[in-house]
Amino acid sequence: MSDTEPRVDTTHSDSKSTEAVLAVDVSGDLRFMLDQLPDGVIFMDEAWRITYANEQARRISRIRPEDLNSKSHWELYPATVGTEQERRYRRVMYERVIEEFEVYYEPFDVWIKLRALPIASGMAVYYQDVTELKRAQIEAASVTRRLEQVFDATSDAIAVLNREWRYTFLNQRAAKLLQPDGRELIGQTMWNMFPETVFPGSPFVENFFRTMNEGVSTVFEAYYPAPLNSHFQVECQPSPEGVVFFFRDITESKRAEKALRAEQAETERQRAELEAIYRTAPVGLILFEPKELRYLRINDRQTEMMGLSREEVLGRRVEEIVTSPIALENLRKVAAGGVVTDFTFETAFVGRPDETQAFNVNYSPVLDADGQVRAISVAALDVTKLRKAERALIQSEKLAAVGRLASSISHEINNPLEAVTNLLYLIATDEVLPPSLKPYVHAAQDELSRVSQIATQTLRFHRQSNKPTAVTPAQLVDAVLNLFAGRLSNSGIHVEASYSTATKIVCFENDIRQVLNNLIANAIDAMRTGGRLLARAHDAHHGGLEGVRILVADTGTGMSVETQRRLFEPFYTTKDLNGTGLGLWISKEIVDRHGGDLRVRSTQNGKMHGTVFSLFLPKEPPAVAASNSAPLKSPAVVKGEGLLR
Repeated sequence: MSDTEPRVDTTHSDSKSTEAVLAVDVSGDLRFMLDQLPDGVIFMDEAWRITYANEQARRISRIRPEDLNSKSHWELYPATVGTEQERRYRRVMYERVIEEFEVYYEPFDVWIKLRALPIASGMAVYYQDVTELKRAQIEAASVTRRLEQVFDATSDAIAVLNREWRYTFLNQRAAKLLQPDGRELIGQTMWNMFPETVFPGSPFVENFFRTMNEGVSTVFEAYYPAPLNSHFQVECQPSPEGVVFFFRDITESKRAEKALRAEQAETERQRAELEAIYRTAPVGLILFEPKELRYLRINDRQTEMMGLSREEVLGRRVEEIVTSPIALENLRKVAAGGVVTDFTFETAFVGRPDETQAFNVNYSPVLDADGQVRAISVAALDVTKLRKAERALIQSEKLAAVGRLASSISHEINNPLEAVTNLLYLIATDEVLPPSLKPYVHAAQDELSRVSQIATQTLRFHRQSNKPTAVTPAQLVDAVLNLFAGRLSNSGIHVEASYSTATKIVCFENDIRQVLNNLIANAIDAMRTGGRLLARAHDAHHGGLEGVRILVADTGTGMSVETQRRLFEPFYTTKDLNGTGLGLWISKEIVDRHGGDLRVRSTQNGKMHGTVFSLFLPKEPPAVAASNSAPLKSPAVVKGEGLLR
C-alpha cells in the first residue's frame, strides 16, 4: 500500500468518531480533496464493513458516523442481498477484478452507477447518483416508444436517413411500403437499395440532396419504378441526424384522379354535345324562372323566331317579349305544378311586332328534390308555314274544284254554243233578213265567238298536256290577256301588247300560261286605280342558250326591297287572306324546270313607279334537247290550279 492510500485499522473500537475508528495515514488535504469529489467513495474491509465514506457517499448512501466500522454492508443495506450487486461485489472482493455496473436501490428509490475495484484492505467503490439521468433516459425511451406507436398508427410512411444516407428508422407503414420483399433496410444506404431512383433529373436525388445539404424542406411527387412500381407523395424535412421524409403511396389516388379526369372530360364532352344540341335544335327551347317568369336560357332557334338577340331576351319577363296573353297564362299554370302539352296558338314578338307566328308548344315543370318547381321548360315548334300550307291546300282544293267545275261547264257550254253558232249562221245567210238587222246578227256572232274562245281557254287551263309543244310568245300571252279582258276593262287598265318575234318555243304550254297568268294577275292587283299593262316579246340569249324573253310590266305601286328579296319564297304574300304566297314560288319552279329564268325589277319612286317581270324561255328546254321523247315533268302541285297566285 502506498503512503497516500488510507490505512484501515481492523481492530474493533466502540468509539463513534470517524477519526477514532480509522487509521488513515493521510494528510488532511487528501481527505478534503476526497470530500470535494462529485462521486461517492467508500472503502470496505474484508468483513464488508464500511471503513471510510467521503461526503458525497455519506449523502447518497445515507451513511451516519456510527455506521462506519460497525455493521456490514449487507446489514446496512439488506435489499442488496441476493442481487446482482452482491454477486459483483463478491467477485471484486474475492476474485480481485474490477466491476462497473448500474443498480437500482428500491428503498432509497435511487439509481447508482458504480465502479468497484479491489484494494489491499478489501475493496473500494466509486459511484454516483444517476437517478435523474436514468429517469430522463426512461422518460426518453417512453417518449420514443410513444412516438413510435404514433408513427406506426399514422397513415403516412416515415423514414429517417443519416448523413451517410443510411436508414436509421422506419415506421410500420414505411417498412411495409419499402420492404415488400422482406429485405432489411435499417443500416443500408438508400441509393444502394434503390438504384433505380438515380437517373438524370431524378426528383429523388434533387429534393433529397437539397434537404440534406441546404437544410430546406421539399415536397414532391414521383414514381418509384420496379420493384415498388408506385407513385409517392414525399415531404423531406431536415434534421440534425440527416433527413426525415414522410411519404404516402398515392398510386390508387393517381388512378382515381386519372379516372376522374377522364370522367370529367367525358362529362364535359357530353355537356358540350348537349349544349350544342340545345343551341342548334330546330325547335325553340326556353327555360323560365318560375316566380317572375323571366327567361333563364334560350336557344338559337328561339331567338331567330323572336327576331331578338340572346342578350336582349335573357332576364326579361315573358310579357315583355310575347304579345299574346295565352303564353303567360300557360306559364302560370305550369308554375303552379300543372303541365301543358301540344298547345297551339298564334302570337307576335316585340322583335317582329307586325309578323304573327303560329306555334305548337309544350310546357313542363322542372322539379327539385323536394318536388318544388325549380324552373319551367318550354319547347316551341314554329308551325306558321304548316298553317299556311294547310290554308293553301284548302285553297288549292277549292281552286281545283273550281277548275274542274269550269272545265265541266266549258265542255257543256260548247254543245249549245255550237248550235247557237249554226243558227246565227243560218239567220245571217237568210235572204229574207232585213238589212237593218244584219249588223246585230254579226255582232251576236262576234260575241258568241268570244264566249266560245273563253270556254276553250278555260278548258285548256285545266287539261294537263303529256308532252311539250311548240308555241309562239303571242299565242301564250294573248290567250291569257283574253281571259282577263273583262277585268282589265273594268279596272281601267290599258293593255299594250307587241311582239317582235314569231319564234316558237318548245314548252308545256299550260304551265307557261299559268306563269303568265300569275304575272298578269299580280300586275292587275298592283293597279287598283287603273294604269298601263305592257306585254313585250323578243328574241334573246341567256346562259349560252337561244330563246325568247317575255316582259310583263305595270305602272302599279311597286314593291319594297324586302318584298323583292322574299318574292319567290313559299307562302310569302302581301295580300293577307286574299293570297296564298304560292303563285310566284310555283312560277319560279316551272320556269326552272324549263331551263329558263325569271327576274323582277320594281320601284316605289313617286314619279316612276311600277314593276317589270322578265321571263326568258329557251327555244328548246335542256331536257327536251337531250331526248325529244322525254317530256318535262310538270309539277303535280299546280295541276288544275291555273288561277292560283
